[in-house]
Amino acid sequence: MRSRCLYLLVILALVGCQNKKADPQTAPVVMPKNDPRTSTPELSGSIKGKPFKPDQVNYEERKLSFRMGKDFFADMEIWFALPQSDDPKLEGKEWKYGGDHFGSPVIQLSVREGQPLPSTDFAFPNDYTMTLKITKQTSKSLEGSLDLRVGKPGNTHLTGTFTATIKKMAADPPDADDAPYVRGKIIMVGNWQKESLSAGFVGKGTNGKDSLNLAGTNFSPAGSEFATSETFKPQLTSISNHATNGLGYKHVKMAPGDYNVYVRRGEVVAAWKKVTVKEGDQLTVDLTIDPAKMGSVVVTLPDEEANDKTETILSLVPLEFDRFDIPFDMWIRNACKVADVKMGNKTVTIDGIPAGKYRAVRGKSEAEVEVVAGKKTAGTLVRNVSKKK
Repeated sequence: MRSRCLYLLVILALVGCQNKKADPQTAPVVMPKNDPRTSTPELSGSIKGKPFKPDQVNYEERKLSFRMGKDFFADMEIWFALPQSDDPKLEGKEWKYGGDHFGSPVIQLSVREGQPLPSTDFAFPNDYTMTLKITKQTSKSLEGSLDLRVGKPGNTHLTGTFTATIKKMAADPPDADDAPYVRGKIIMVGNWQKESLSAGFVGKGTNGKDSLNLAGTNFSPAGSEFATSETFKPQLTSISNHATNGLGYKHVKMAPGDYNVYVRRGEVVAAWKKVTVKEGDQLTVDLTIDPAKMGSVVVTLPDEEANDKTETILSLVPLEFDRFDIPFDMWIRNACKVADVKMGNKTVTIDGIPAGKYRAVRGKSEAEVEVVAGKKTAGTLVRNVSKKK
């Protein structure tokens, strides 16, 4: 009898526990704000039958990407581009894509499956249906919902709500979070059609370390081209052309120090300025490219230099770039490279050089030359010159 009573008491205790769990008055568990789980997108789905739950969602350059995995190449990823528009406002917008809907993007899907590189599939508009809504937008994030159903490749879908981190576009102006930074316009004087342009900087930080970056591509007056170098993240260098902002560049999260900021036109440094960057600085430095103020240089190499197998780079360094403690600094020489000279070639002609004084350097030979607008200047390199102190 006693054992039956004990049994009944255990049953009642279990029922009581179950009722307590179901009690609607029980306070919910609140995660601390710094718990990474609070920012995990409420998305779930699959790619070709493999479970897919993104751990990050990013929005950059009109591209919305859903990623799983922390490496450079995601373990799994779905991404697509939103329609091009000069209107940055996305809040309140809804898109229905797939089938015959005009402007439907091609969706890219990738799965790495433990391999160094992911395998990639493409879902074309007739292969999927998708509804995308943006419910809230701030300067740093997008909130919304996604319902994606893909028929080919099969067993692929992604549904739920998400919060996407907005990554700045190359043409977006930097803000205090990007400091210290240098930004500015690239002003092209006269008519121009298509140009290969690169924005860069080179110098030394107050920490004693060399610092540099460079980004570039081909630009046209009515285009919307851009390029960003992430080689030295979190420091980023961007150059862009935008209908609203025009040609421009930015170097964000720079290390404090002394630098030359410059823009290359083709193979030649076409404009530059020296700048000192301090902690927290938000600097604007415009650079002007004026072909009417440019000339040419004909460089002649000494015999021993022309036949040197170990050296190929010919640099034309503005004297303002020169570090007088290290006149042959390789970072500056690479930034100011104008040609790769093949062995046996003794003469090299460089056009489109802004008027001014330069140091022409190749290997252990150099010469100081002065470029005059509209004219051709000759310079003969001298082997084993003495270095300045």
